[in-house]
Amino acid sequence: MKLLKTTALLCATALVSTPALAADTELSNVEVVVDLSAIDGSNALSYWPDLEKDLAAALTERAAVDPVSEAPRIRVEINKISVDGDTLLADSGEFNRMEGTVVIYESLNSDGSTVKTTGDERLNSFPVRLSAQTADTPIEEGWTMYVPPSKDKFYSVMVDTYADTVLERVEDKQN
Repeated sequence: MKLLKTTALLCATALVSTPALAADTELSNVEVVVDLSAIDGSNALSYWPDLEKDLAAALTERAAVDPVSEAPRIRVEINKISVDGDTLLADSGEFNRMEGTVVIYESLNSDGSTVKTTGDERLNSFPVRLSAQTADTPIEEGWTMYVPPSKDKFYSVMVDTYADTVLERVEDKQN
């Protein structure tokens, strides 16, 4: 696959400055849900069963998470993983698109639960759509784009870049 054989051409400012910015993002909780059940034929979780855990770990290592703070909490919902829109991944499990929604809520409830108990608790929500493309491919409006480093590392780069994009957008929504 030409896409995953492309050499790394990552924008240095995006990948160097975003983690520094994200470290300033304070949250009281991070929840990640990967639910691909609405997509017929999606097989991504058979290749990447730890995606939920891996994305949660990437987010929590980039943000300051303090469950007793009054900082907002986020819920990241991944609902589509595909190769150029096709949700049936090849035998290699490679994908180049991740789509989902981020919901920002007020801080944890006083009992420490994350269950929504009031109607005004939701502060904001927005889509996050990440696409890995070759350097000469135009990016569609509304997508974050990067060129993958190698076939062997595409999964970790997709997860890390998605986490960086989520936290950058959360920071933007809070300011």
